[in-house]
Amino acid sequence: MQTGLARYEFRFLSYIGPHSDRVGIAMKCAVQQSGAAFWEFYDRFLVDGSSASRREQLISFAADIELDENRFTQCYDNPATEQLVEDDLTAARRIGISYGPRISVNGVNAGRTLESIGAKVEAATP
Repeated sequence: MQTGLARYEFRFLSYIGPHSDRVGIAMKCAVQQSGAAFWEFYDRFLVDGSSASRREQLISFAADIELDENRFTQCYDNPATEQLVEDDLTAARRIGISYGPRISVNGVNAGRTLESIGAKVEAATP
């Protein structure tokens, strides 16, 4: 079995405004401590649609799911983390993705339909 032919990446695109930016920053900080924490933030704020309009709410949720609160807060307050979120959005826009979910193959938007995605994967498969 060959490995290394495909990679799944999840990039948080904060395109809805300040609330979205704050959640994106929090998700970056969560994944630094635990991959599972990323999905807990994802479920709470993206799937369930919970609102976190304040920094304190996001920090509190991080503590609730047993992340190191001081480490999370330092990451959250670091301008470099915000820049990572902005960089993800810029990279997505560069390949024509302005919102999600989307799939790209070799940096090219694969479209929305199974047929389109399958065609791009087939074309990229050695």
